Amino acid sequence: MYSPQLPEPILFHPFKHHMGFILAYIQENRSIDPQLLRTDLLTLGTSQLDLYFGPLSSEQIAKETVLYLQEHNLLTPQAFRYYLQSGGSDYRCITLSDNTDWVLRWGVVANRYVHLHPARYASHTTRVKAAALKTAIATVIAATQLSLPASELSTINKVRKEWLGLSPVKWVSAQEGIGKFLELLQQQVQV
Repeated sequence: MYSPQLPEPILFHPFKHHMGFILAYIQENRSIDPQLLRTDLLTLGTSQLDLYFGPLSSEQIAKETVLYLQEHNLLTPQAFRYYLQSGGSDYRCITLSDNTDWVLRWGVVANRYVHLHPARYASHTTRVKAAALKTAIATVIAATQLSLPASELSTINKVRKEWLGLSPVKWVSAQEGIGKFLELLQQQVQV
């Protein structure tokens, strides 16, 4: 789920990579139909991802990236592709104003050829498995809709099975995975 509101040529998926966007999504979708939620959550994929929780909004990240591209004469598709290829790999890294490193890749959406995501293990980021993030997001929303305690294993497994089509888990730790992100979301989402 990329953000078409961001300036071209930026291709950025804030639902996968931006905590502020995820928190706003939860706030705005407390009564979302579980099937629609499941469809939205499918865009998170099935592997690991890097989630940014720093001070910059998605818009600020995009604007700073466009400014970098302008300053380095990389705003045409040809110049940007050459820039990527001349680095000896299919990506380049830049550092934004909050000292977070971001990866630039070739984007595959029309007019959005600069695919942007946080660098692995960069400052203001954390690495998370997609299933854990999906579970945490869906559980916070479901707990509100169903008036259930989000932190209970029975609620988490109900959401995983009935809302997400995932297998139940035997336990949840507050220090990692589902538990860590569930607690983080609960602390920041206003009830």
